[in-house]
Amino acid sequence: MRKPTILLPLFLASLALGSAHAVQPKAQQLATFKVAALARVNVSDVAFRAADLQPETVTIAGDYLYKRDLQAKAYDLDAFLKARIPNVEELAAEGAQIMFWCIDGYAPMARLSDVLGKGGLIAVADAQAPADVRWPDAPYKDTVLKADAIGNYVVWRTAQFPAKPQPWGLETIYILPKDASIKK
Repeated sequence: MRKPTILLPLFLASLALGSAHAVQPKAQQLATFKVAALARVNVSDVAFRAADLQPETVTIAGDYLYKRDLQAKAYDLDAFLKARIPNVEELAAEGAQIMFWCIDGYAPMARLSDVLGKGGLIAVADAQAPADVRWPDAPYKDTVLKADAIGNYVVWRTAQFPAKPQPWGLETIYILPKDASIKK
C-alpha cells in the first residue's frame, strides 16, 4: 500500500538583501515540504458515520475558546482514530506523531502516544446552542470566530491536559513518522 504524501504549504517571509534587485522587503514566498504520512483521516460528518460512532454530550470545564464551561456534542478521539486507522496503537508504540491540520493552515503536532488514552474529543457543536446554530460566535484575540471557522474542535475531557493541542477548524488528522520535523 502506498503511503499518502502530504504537501504542507508554509509561508515564509523573503529576505530583502538591500540590493537594487530586491523585489519587496515584505514579499511572501510559498515553500512546500513533502512528508510521507503513515496514515490520514478526514474529519467530517461522513467520516464519523463511516466510523459508526455516536456523539456524546460532554461538559468541558473552563473551555479554552469560550472561556466558560461548555456543553459540547463530541466524538471520542481515540475511538475515531481506531475506527479509521486500525493500526493506530501500533503506530503510537513506534513513536509516530499526530498532526491536526486545520482549515486556516494551523497544524499542531504531538507524539501520538501522548494523545491516545488522554481523553481527547472532537467537538462538533455546542450542545446548548439553538437547533439551527452549530457554534455561537466566539471572541478570539482581536476578532470574532464564526461557526464555520470553529468547525471541528479538539477538546480534552479533563483540564489536566491544557498543554495538548486544542485546535478548531480541524479538517484532517495525519499520522507522521517519529522523525518528521515540520517547522514554520
